[in-house]
Parts: sequence; structure tokens; C-alpha cells
Amino acid sequence: MILANCTGMLVENLDIRNADVGILIGFSSKNTIRSNNFSDNGVACIHLEYSSYNIIVSNSFSNNMNAAINLEYSSYNKIAGNSIFKYSSIDLHYSSYNKITGNNISDCFGIYLDDSSDNIITGNKISSSVIFMTRSNNNVIAGNDILGSGVFLFDSSFNEIVNNDILDNEEGIQLDCYSSYNIIMRNNISNNSIGIYLESYSSNNVIYLNNFINNAESVYSFESTNVWNSTSQMTYTYEGRTYTNYMGNYWSDYTGSDADGDGIGDTPYAIDGDADKYPLMKPQENYFLPAPSPTPTPTPTPTPMPTPTPIPAQIFDTGRPENPYPSISGKFVGTIRTNTKIIAKKLYTYACEGTGGHTEYAIICNLTWCAEAKWEGYKGDWMNISFNRTVVLMPHETYNITIVTGSYPQIHHTHSLKTENGFINCTEFTDANGKKYNDWIPAIKLW
Repeated sequence: MILANCTGMLVENLDIRNADVGILIGFSSKNTIRSNNFSDNGVACIHLEYSSYNIIVSNSFSNNMNAAINLEYSSYNKIAGNSIFKYSSIDLHYSSYNKITGNNISDCFGIYLDDSSDNIITGNKISSSVIFMTRSNNNVIAGNDILGSGVFLFDSSFNEIVNNDILDNEEGIQLDCYSSYNIIMRNNISNNSIGIYLESYSSNNVIYLNNFINNAESVYSFESTNVWNSTSQMTYTYEGRTYTNYMGNYWSDYTGSDADGDGIGDTPYAIDGDADKYPLMKPQENYFLPAPSPTPTPTPTPTPMPTPTPIPAQIFDTGRPENPYPSISGKFVGTIRTNTKIIAKKLYTYACEGTGGHTEYAIICNLTWCAEAKWEGYKGDWMNISFNRTVVLMPHETYNITIVTGSYPQIHHTHSLKTENGFINCTEFTDANGKKYNDWIPAIKLW
């Protein structure tokens, strides 16, 4: 089946077998391919070229010899809820801003990115399969279960590997051939032959708040120098007391002591020629502010009570910039710090006039939690995206925020922006052409 220059097509409930290419899509957008079965096919079951904003969801792939889903020069597509078993894979070549989420992938090559940047791989169950990147930057690998093969980066930098369970692999995470400036944080890396394998000048990676548990060898590091703790001091609660310090990783084979009881080891954890200078005494989930106890519901009273004056909701709003141009889609990485408590469930994006400017994906994190929001396409209230949990920003604490924008959002052209309720700062904005800025902040509202 070939779809060329098509928009709004629905392909569903097909059984495609023994074909070279099952469905070929070219120069097409906003099509949906769902609930199809692909088996015993050759080159590719679903192949996209120069196609965007398509949805590939709830399909089943088994015993296919090559790619289950292959994207070339294709962006802003969503690959979700598919089952991929035996031999095949999800391949991205020269493709960006795609979302690969909630797929069940087992006994096959896995997910392969080649010269593909700014993609999001989240919430997948990957067994006896690998996430492999070559020459691919600024991707997010978050919240996946990875068992049996691991994550492998080759000549790939500025990626985020966060909140994954990486278990029972030969190498849990391998960085090779100048894979640098990646962030590896809050992962459970357990029961692997080698937890993290670093070589060939893969340096300047920031690796902290991970749990290294029962690995035969926690780290192998050759010709690589990396940062094994947070790059700034963090405030945390450990065994009922609050401290501020740099924070490293938890190592189940660490034998050092903690004389002052702050949860940070007194001696470094040796890593070949490197070291974690601030090793955690317990797994990272033990370092957090406990949730407050719920307030009891007051006993009703027959005495009439006056109606309280409503308290205005606290929101975080950058407002509209005086001049939103230039603007382009891209990936914003920065921090938020508020001066009052903010409670939000949605993120709103200010669009440039006459465009479909919006946010494709957003994630806000602190030491103990992450909240994600994902765009569902141009339908309904598409300028708002909803978080998967309520976002609570406490005053004077710093939160990391990543926003992947689509189309043309309004942009504040400044490194740091003061708002009514705090600050938002730009660490880096990478536009769709790969150009980087440190003074581009998307105009948004958390509410």
C-alpha cells in the first residue's frame, strides 16, 4: 500500500504478510495507522519518507526480518502502543521531534536512531532489545523498562537518560566514540555485567542520582573523564533532617562511612581514574521531602459559616514578549525558580500570530519526581497540554524543565526572564536546524 501526498487517511484492521514493504508513506501528514497486523515481511512493514504528524498506534509486528517501522527525513510523528516481537525494530534516519512511547518491544533489535535528534523515547518496555544511537543528539530516553540489551550511544551527545529501569543487561549503558555531555540521572541500573561502560573519550557526561545495585562491575571507564555528582548543591531530606550538598550516586558495593549522618559518604567511590566524590549511602529514593499528611476533613457544624473570599490561583506565566521573533520549533532546556507555591496541571503555549505554535512535549523534574505532558495533535484545546500528575512548585526551589516546541511559539529573547512569581532561565535552546542559543525562552503559562 502506498500513500503519497495524503492527509487525514485512516488505515486500520489490515493483515499484511509476506510483503517487502507493507505500507509506504511519502510526503504525507496527519494520517493514522492503527490496529494492523504485520508478520513475515521483508524490508519494512511501515516506511515513512518526508512525512510528519502521522500516528502509528496499536499495531502488532512479529517475525519481520527488518524494520517494523522505518522513518527517513520524517518529523513530529507519534509511534505509540505497538507490539514488536522478534527480529524487527523501530528505525529513525535523519528524523527529529518524533515520540516513541508506550511500545512493547521484545526479542528484536529494538530502537535505532541514526543522525536523528530531538526525539523522545519514553514509557516503553524493551526486553532482549537495545536502544542504539549513532550520531544522534538532544534526544530524551525517559521512564523505560530496559532488560536484556541496554542503551548504547555511539558518537552521540547532549542526550538525557533519565528515570529508566536498566536491568539484566551485558552493559546497562554504553557510551562510545566521543559520546559526551549527556545527562544520566535517576536510573535504576541493576544486575548488569557492567552498569555503565565508557570509552573512547566519552567525557564530560553528568552522571548522578542513579542506583547501581548488584552489578558484576559497576563502571568500566577508559580514556574518559566524567562528572559523577550534581553540578550544583541540592537541598534534600535524609532520615528526617534537611541538608544541602552535592549529590552523587548510590553504589551497593560502597564500603565507606558517613560520620556526620548526612547520607553522603565520607570517602569517594573510585571509578578507574575517576571518582564519585559524593556517593549516596542509600538508594536515591531515600533522599526527598516527605509528602505532608492529609489535612483531616472538619466535622460539619449546623452553624452557618460565612463564604470565604476566594484566593486567586497561583500560576507561572511568562506572558507575551514585546517582539516574539525570530521563532522556530526546537528544544528548550532550562530551570524554573518560584517565589510562591505554584500548582499546575497544564502548560499553555503562546503562539506567533497566524501559526499553530504549540508544545509537543514538556517535562518538569526535581529531586523526587517528574511530570510529563504530551501533545495530542490539532484537536480540542490544542494550545494546552496536560501533565500526567499535578505539578507543585515550592518557593525558592529550583526545577529542571525541558520543552520541545512545534511550529512557531512566541519566544522571549533573553537568558533569564523574571515573572510575577519567579524566574525562568535558559540553559540551551536548539532549533530545528541544530543551531543553539542560550537566550531563547518559549512563552508559556503553567496553570
